[in-house]
Amino acid sequence: MEEVGLNITPKEFKRLSKLAEEVYNIAVVIDYFCATQPDKEECYNLAPIVKYLHREADLLNAFFIDHEKDIENLNCI
Repeated sequence: MEEVGLNITPKEFKRLSKLAEEVYNIAVVIDYFCATQPDKEECYNLAPIVKYLHREADLLNAFFIDHEKDIENLNCI
């Protein structure tokens, strides 16, 4: 596991992981809404920002998914 310099408990990790998942899910919904409503000026203007948020939330969520097994292994020790 890559050392990131954070000192959090497995419980805190799970909470942050859940929050990252929720942010990702919200970004997916907003991205879909903006993509299906391009005729609305507000959605058209927000689309690039939402796409960026979606991409960044995906990376954050992937980080937690990738390191979930490492945290589970720490609980077993």
